[in-house]
Parts: sequence; structure tokens; C-alpha cells
Amino acid sequence: PPSPPPSPPPPSHPPFSPLPEGIVVEEVPVIKFTIVVTISAEVSGIDVTELEASFRSAQQCFEPECGLTVTLQPVEQSAARRALQTAETTAFSTASVFKDGNTLSAVRNANYIFAGSSATQAGNILNQPVSEVDPNVNEREDTEPRAVAPPPPSAPPTSPPPSLPPLDLNPQSMDPSCFPSSAMVQRADGETAPLSSLSAGDSILAAAADGTLGFDAASSFSLAD
Repeated sequence: PPSPPPSPPPPSHPPFSPLPEGIVVEEVPVIKFTIVVTISAEVSGIDVTELEASFRSAQQCFEPECGLTVTLQPVEQSAARRALQTAETTAFSTASVFKDGNTLSAVRNANYIFAGSSATQAGNILNQPVSEVDPNVNEREDTEPRAVAPPPPSAPPTSPPPSLPPLDLNPQSMDPSCFPSSAMVQRADGETAPLSSLSAGDSILAAAADGTLGFDAASSFSLAD
């Protein structure tokens, strides 16, 4: 059998049911832009879903940062217009965009551009018989509930750097020239012997700091265990 269609994403503005885990509803600051057009048609003859999609494109209002609502109101007709059976509807389209959102500038520009268009241009954009476009944009600050993700959790505190091992102040461990007691050395008489057999004052062949060789007396310090 065919796979079921994927579930639509949850709305970011009312109504909010259902909401995925971790998403909360908060009052957030928004900027609202309302544009008004008059359509030469009865309210019942206008497909609101299609009109909302057209306004959304015209006002550059897209989820999740911008929510859009369209309200239709029939225009009161004079007796003469009723006799001609000419009905008109006023459409109010309000785009609510996050005040600190990345799309605020694009939404603002799109609304003022649309308000400056002619009735013919607006009709082509909305796919409706538009008879009039209000050149004024109602821009205002407001707050409204939005479904938003909570901020990410704070990073855990960094652990302190590992402490350095205590310094070994044993002179033997600090002396790079230490040798094991089994190491062989050359005595002044030319014989070789292990370090363990030496006594303080024995003359042995040693290297100076400049690399030259010479005989030197073994000290009790150099023979320490």
C-alpha cells in the first residue's frame, strides 16, 4: 500500500494544537503591516485560501517568521449600485513579522511597493478584479502569541585544567647526567669498573661541559643512590 503523506509542520501562530515536545507559546514583539484593497466581487465569490496565498507572496510574508491573516468585509452599497447588482468587498491583509526577525526589511518593502501599485497591477498580483488599492500601509508594533523553540541549554562549565604533577626536587632526577650503578667507568689507571664499586675521591674519566675528556675525582654527591 502507498505510504501515508507526511504530517504538516506545526503552526507558529494560533491555533497551536498540536505542538511538538519542547515548543512553547510565548508573547513576542512583532511589526504588523496591513494593506487594503477593494475587490469587485461578493464575499461569497472569493476563495479566501487562494487570496491568502496571493497576499502572502505580495507581502513576502512566509512562515515561520511571518504570519498572515486576511479579513473580507462587504462594502455597503447605495440603492443605485444595488440596482446595478454591483457588489464589492474590502480585503484587509495583515502581515505580522518578528520585530527582530531577518525578514522584517523584506516584508516592509514589499508592503509599501504593493500599496503604490495600481488597481490593475494589484489585480494581476492577487488574481482578483481589484477596483481600488489603499495607498496607505498601516504599520504598527504589537505583540502576539507565537510557538517558538526555547533557547538552547547553556554549555556545561568547563572543567579546570589538570593540575601538574609536583616537582621532583631530587637532585639525581634533575641531573641529566645520572647513570645507573651498573654503568662502567674508566679509572685513572686505565681499568674499568662499575659505578657501584667507586668510592669518594676515586679518579675517573669524565666529559666536561665543552665535550673535552679528562680525569676528575668522584664525589659523594655523584655516587648517591
